Amino acid sequence: MSTTPAAAAPYADAAHPPHRPVPWWGWVLAAALLLAAGVGGAAFAPPGTGVAVWWPAAGIALGFAMLLPAGRIPLALALALVATAAANAIGGRPLPLAIAFGVADTIGTAAALGVLQPWRHTFRLSSLRAALRFASATAVSAVVGGALIGAARALVGDGELWPTAPFVAASHAAAMLTIAPFAALPPRIPVRAGVLEMAVQASLLALAIAVVFHPEVSLPLAFTLYPFLAWAAFRFPIRLVLLETLVASLAMLVLTLAGGGPFSGEAIGIVEGAALLEVLLVSFAGFGVVLCSAQYELRALSRRLDASTLLLSGSLVDARIGLAIAVRHADETRVVWTNRAARSLLDPELGHRDVWAGRIEVAAVQALHSAEQTSVTTVGGRSITVAANAIEGDEDRFAVQLLDVTSILQAQQTQVEAEVERESARSIRAELERQRDDFLATTSHELRTPITSIVGYTELLADSEAVAPAKRGWLDVIDRNAHRLAELVEDLLTLSGGATAPTRPQHLDELSGVAVFEEVVANLRVVSDPKGIEVSIAPGDVAVLGARGDVLRAITNLLMNAIKFTPEDGRIRLAAREDDGMALLVVADTGPGMTDEELAQAFERFYRAPGAERANVAGTGLGLAIVAELARRNGGDVELARNDEGGLTAELRLPLPA
Repeated sequence: MSTTPAAAAPYADAAHPPHRPVPWWGWVLAAALLLAAGVGGAAFAPPGTGVAVWWPAAGIALGFAMLLPAGRIPLALALALVATAAANAIGGRPLPLAIAFGVADTIGTAAALGVLQPWRHTFRLSSLRAALRFASATAVSAVVGGALIGAARALVGDGELWPTAPFVAASHAAAMLTIAPFAALPPRIPVRAGVLEMAVQASLLALAIAVVFHPEVSLPLAFTLYPFLAWAAFRFPIRLVLLETLVASLAMLVLTLAGGGPFSGEAIGIVEGAALLEVLLVSFAGFGVVLCSAQYELRALSRRLDASTLLLSGSLVDARIGLAIAVRHADETRVVWTNRAARSLLDPELGHRDVWAGRIEVAAVQALHSAEQTSVTTVGGRSITVAANAIEGDEDRFAVQLLDVTSILQAQQTQVEAEVERESARSIRAELERQRDDFLATTSHELRTPITSIVGYTELLADSEAVAPAKRGWLDVIDRNAHRLAELVEDLLTLSGGATAPTRPQHLDELSGVAVFEEVVANLRVVSDPKGIEVSIAPGDVAVLGARGDVLRAITNLLMNAIKFTPEDGRIRLAAREDDGMALLVVADTGPGMTDEELAQAFERFYRAPGAERANVAGTGLGLAIVAELARRNGGDVELARNDEGGLTAELRLPLPA
């Protein structure tokens, strides 16, 4: 787990969420608050001082500007200028002096923003560093604003630069430290303090303020408030601490102006008392901001550390690799720590007080001495890989890593056995295919002689006058079926690759594609006409180079296949053309076509599509395989694809004549 600030974004000082847009009513509310705070600030002005002890408009203006993106900050400063000047004018100050005060307040706010630079990223009080930066921005703003207002009173009003400047600076700083932090709240972090503790602390702080600032008490007991504030900063959420600081500051201010506390006695003048009260408010609020921000940083760091510890410990404890620490004295080995995986492996070898003895222990000691991994098989038949290394700084202790590879070895063994079985199956299949081809070649060759005899004697009988005319029909049936057997034998010889089926024709002919189509169509009209199938030849022709018998048989098989599967009154289109340097003979039907799975197996020997089986279409499943073989040995190829009419298109590619 990374421990960089980016990885800890939810609680790190580097976490800068984007500014949320402020709605229109937010601007109206800000203007109203600035005006009301400016008018009300005059109520905190002690008689004869001319300036307020606490100027809340400064804190509201800075906080509102911190909530805005860079492009809206100038507009917020303009709003603060107008509202502050108007508040001073309503408070009874002359218009020139009111405008001067508004300009001075606005410049002071801009100075604080220049230190915080909230336009670069959203400022958050999430660390001690951020709190100190906020305190510095407050100090700069207070000094600039105090100096300008002091100068304005000296030049435009009836006051003096001194002591107006430090007095105003303190009043502005106190307001910024108590109000503006609410615009820089970091993400929430849960705390351990409960509601009861918070109520007790708040009650004790209220009691202390009531005692310290009681009208009859003039003892300097203001220091007694800080322990209660520290209690809140260390235990409570930062939001509650800031709210408590604001409420406590207002209470001290109101009670002091009412004549109570150590800063309103007759021994202390009004100006001096007001100045001391401002110092108290600045220190009290600053103490709260800095302390709760630092404590927030500690909480965030603690949460990141807890998360890292949990992740690390969880990774070790729940790891699939067994991890153990052992101590070896003389000839005895004892296990002092294990994770779950190691415990399950070592339990059979652990005795009293976790004394370790067994095969894995021997392998671990061997691995420790050799600095190399070792393998061991346990009594239960498990295969374990063992590695061990000494722990630096402790000669007796060593760490052990245990990996149970039983399942891996079993999987490898299963894979090897499966591969052997696959290889055996391939060998058996190859042998069966060889035997089948030999059987087809031998059987087909042996069938040639009797079939030739049948055809020859049938022709002699047909020429003889001894056969009665009524019986000549029988001879036609014998002759037709004998030729059919002869064609089937030639197909089997073609597929078997026997000696009588040469891989390359001895003689190649230059044929007309259209002439081939016409001859085949004429021969198959006896099959296509009864189904009412329209067989047409597209215009255009191309010359084909190939063995005449092979080309005719290939086109015959393709056309016969189309006729079989084209429904009655269907259409078959034949076309011959040149394509990419080859002669292309196309047979396209309007039949049911084929699925992708059927197209992938269409050229396999004896394959019959499920649709053909269901429709009980006659055939051996050799037609397309024979076409592929004929095309190959004539230097071409054949392809099948579905066409736009839902049927099948067969494309036979053959070489063009030179």
